[in-house]
Amino acid sequence: MDESYRGYTIRISCGAIWHAVLVEAATGVVLPTKATARLREGHIVALKRAQELVDVYCRALETA
Repeated sequence: MDESYRGYTIRISCGAIWHAVLVEAATGVVLPTKATARLREGHIVALKRAQELVDVYCRALETA
């Protein structure tokens, strides 16, 4: 499943754990970090962690 957040697409998938991959929507560039969550934590936790990573990237771009 895909979610949009602050100009990024967060792609969430499930295997042994929940994975959330961050993709810059405008360029399609995959960011070098991803968020994860245990199965019992659920995909919402992976999504929230990914959103926090996006916030970190956005803050870094604002100060650069």
